[in-house]
Amino acid sequence: DIREGCRYARIGRQLLDRPGAKEVAGEVISMGTQLTCFVEPVQCANETHLQAHAAAMSAGDICNAMLILFAYSIGSYWAGEKLSVVRVKFAKSRSLMEKQNHLLWLAHQTPLERTMLTLIGVDESQLPDQSVLGGKMQYTALVICFQKLYVSFMFRQYEPMKASVENFIYKDSANTWSLVYADSEKAFLIGLAAYWMFRKTKDPKWTHMASKSKFMMKKWAEVNEWNFQNKLYLMEAEEAFCYDDTVSAKTLYEKAITSAREHRFINEEALSYELAGYFFLKMGQKDVSVNYFLQAHEKYHDWGAIAKANSLYEFTMSSMCASSP
Repeated sequence: DIREGCRYARIGRQLLDRPGAKEVAGEVISMGTQLTCFVEPVQCANETHLQAHAAAMSAGDICNAMLILFAYSIGSYWAGEKLSVVRVKFAKSRSLMEKQNHLLWLAHQTPLERTMLTLIGVDESQLPDQSVLGGKMQYTALVICFQKLYVSFMFRQYEPMKASVENFIYKDSANTWSLVYADSEKAFLIGLAAYWMFRKTKDPKWTHMASKSKFMMKKWAEVNEWNFQNKLYLMEAEEAFCYDDTVSAKTLYEKAITSAREHRFINEEALSYELAGYFFLKMGQKDVSVNYFLQAHEKYHDWGAIAKANSLYEFTMSSMCASSP
């Protein structure tokens, strides 16, 4: 019960005024923030991490201060903040980790930071070598695997994505997830990837996997439409696409786009436009698909994902040329 969990988190914050509580204030506020992201707009709730970071630093709790900055950067990324801003946040977090020589948190942050730089299209040489940081710990390996899945999905590299999904399933077999906001994004992306894989293979195991992700998204959307409604609509659109329900798919793609725009997820607005473009391209409506692709290109560019925008533009132009007599 997420709402009940948030109630206990609020109680925990109220108890921070008691003697000796300041030593754990950063951790209490940060963990409460993860729950709050499931009931309040993530763009607002994520900012509470700054209070948590200040409390941890005040108490001399450097380890949790680093973790909190990391969580804040991740939340900013998934909330759809401009990537130029998120890049600065990651750099600040990484600087603190490097100063403290905390390789564990650095190993967790580096894969997502590398993904962000890949989407932007800038040099990654500033980042530490993942092989030096290590990637054999179960959670770190899971993070690396998911980021490979995410990048290959975003750049429409089907075979690498499929391999990453299968690898992720194997690594995540122990159900290592906890209730943090980033896990909702994992469910979202894995669901979308599974729908794509079903359309390629017609193997029902992928729609079964996607349905599990959609079930979780529906539960979260019942509690918080702001953060999860657009994601649910897009998953439902992709499901309708799988079963050739073109009428429902068209409606749901538009709902996903509108909801993402209204709730300020420019990253997911761009993705919704893009996936709608693939749907219309498959339906043989190339002129319509190009319009959606160009809208997606604009949104990706506005988000700051320049390399992704350029990749999609090249695909769009090649699609237009293919349709020319």
